Order: sequence, then C-alpha cells, then structure tokens
Amino acid sequence: QVVVGDILLDEARQVAQEITSRVKAIAVKVDVSRKADVDSMVETVLREFGRIDILVNAAGVIGCTPFVDIEEDEWDRVMDVNARGVYLVTRAVVPHMVKQWYGKIVNISSRSGKSAQALFSHYGASKFAVIGLTQSLARELAEYDINVNAICPGTLRTDMYEKILDARSKISGLPREEIFASVIATIPLGRPQLPEDIAGVAVFLSSELARNITGESVNVTGGQHVD
Repeated sequence: QVVVGDILLDEARQVAQEITSRVKAIAVKVDVSRKADVDSMVETVLREFGRIDILVNAAGVIGCTPFVDIEEDEWDRVMDVNARGVYLVTRAVVPHMVKQWYGKIVNISSRSGKSAQALFSHYGASKFAVIGLTQSLARELAEYDINVNAICPGTLRTDMYEKILDARSKISGLPREEIFASVIATIPLGRPQLPEDIAGVAVFLSSELARNITGESVNVTGGQHVD
C-alpha cells in the first residue's frame, strides 16, 4: 500500500505501521503533479513489492470560488493535482500492468464530475476529466484484463470539506452549520457519506468480484446524485 498526495508523511507512516501486522506497507511522500516524484514512487513500489496489481488514484484538492475570481495559479493547482496527477500516476503504472496482463485501477472522481455546481467550476472540470479518462482507459486496456473504474463521492465532512464550508460561509454570509444542514437536506438517505463508504467501494472494485465491471463511475452519494 502506498500513501500519496498531500497527506503529511508522518501520518502516512503511522498508518503504514498500524497495518504492517496484517500486510506489508510503506509510506511514500510524492507530489502527484510532478513526473519525477511519480516515477520515483513507482520505482520504489516495484523494488519493495515486485509488481503493482491495484492502483487507487485518490489524491485531490478542491476550491470554492466564483469563476471570475479564480486566478490562474488556483486553476492550475486544482487541475494539476486532480487531472494531471491521475494521468501521471496511471501513465507510470499501466505499462507494468500490461506486461503482467492484469490490473485494477480505481480513480476517485466526485458527484461534481457528473453534475455541475456553482462555485466549483475548476474542481468540476478536473473531476469530469477523471471520468472521461476512466471511460477511455477502460476500453483501451480491456484487452490486457485491466479494469478501470471511478468512484463519485458525495458529501464527506473531511478537513477539506471544512474549508469549503468556510468559503461558502464567507461568500453567502450564512453560518457554516446552516449551510451544511441545507446540503444534507438534499440527500435522500439524510446523512453524509464517510471515508469508509468510499473505501468499501474501492475494495470491491479492486477485487475479483468486480472482474466484469469496467468503465463505470459509481455514485456514493446517499441518493444525492442518481444516473
């Protein structure tokens, strides 16, 4: 297991240590938007484990900004991590999966990658790109028995979401909890999603139970988005 993205390295090492009793695990610090970092990570994984069977592209950033206020550096940051990062990591891993005629790739998109939302134009654009890449690769890599799917989470109150609440509160002038309650009200199941909900789908899509599923973008939104 490799921990990538902007998670603090010491936290990643702690997670790796906690699960080492069950499986071999390492923590690798990498900026997924930098090719040199990605190539080094893949080399490390191959040296430590010998092969790569599963890739989960989960690194991501978000912004909540009116379109006319999005500066070029903010646009680039969101696109570089969310879209370019998926491209770079997948591009580095796929040749090894092709050689072994096997692989499972799971990309984390978003409900914003299927249905546009105001104030999230750059984030939405990056997540629409992830779904498009997922569908294209699913067709291209099927002959090598490589499954490529995406997960579209809904509302998860993570640290990243707390920043979104701050931004929306500043823009609207409404209290953060009032904003959050209004979002929950749009979810038929009436509750936010948890990281464990997303992890469970990722495990399923990475297993042989999903061997005939490819090119799909699975909603985990509590019914907030249905297609």
